[in-house]
Amino acid sequence: MKQTVKKLKLLLAKNKDIIDIILFGSFVKGKGNASDIDIAVLSEVSIDRLKMKKELEVLLGKKIDLQIVTLHDYSKSIWIALIREGFSVKHDVFLHQLYKIEPLVLYKYSLKELTASKKVMFERALKNFAGIQRISNRVILVPIGKSEEFNDFLKIWNIDFDAREYGLLPLMRKEEG
Repeated sequence: MKQTVKKLKLLLAKNKDIIDIILFGSFVKGKGNASDIDIAVLSEVSIDRLKMKKELEVLLGKKIDLQIVTLHDYSKSIWIALIREGFSVKHDVFLHQLYKIEPLVLYKYSLKELTASKKVMFERALKNFAGIQRISNRVILVPIGKSEEFNDFLKIWNIDFDAREYGLLPLMRKEEG
């Protein structure tokens, strides 16, 4: 991803109409060899989508799924995806980190299938899982970036669970510091 960001920074520097370039989708999530790269180009003015797509495909040598987003498109659902998983080329950071918000997954789980000793072992293992926030007994909030890992954790323990993703609400504010 570093090489892609480096190339996109050059494009950003030479094109003053572009406010930022946001990478998102499977490429950013690091899921194997992504067949294409999802890119959102943020601009204050209208940009020729086909021309920009061709320029990006030549620059990066990959198929591009391009979204052109202006600052006036604040009602578009693409913003939720961008804040959840988008990586800002301009700021070299994920948008949820930049804006200090993080979408979450709410987990409700049951330990009724575990023996008493397994329940104790599970609770100890759970305490070692960084970044989660316990809401109540058997209810936990997990940052969306750790949700796949947490799903695997629960499956390894053979735990029945229900997960509900919250795109932007409720948001867990990260502490300043």
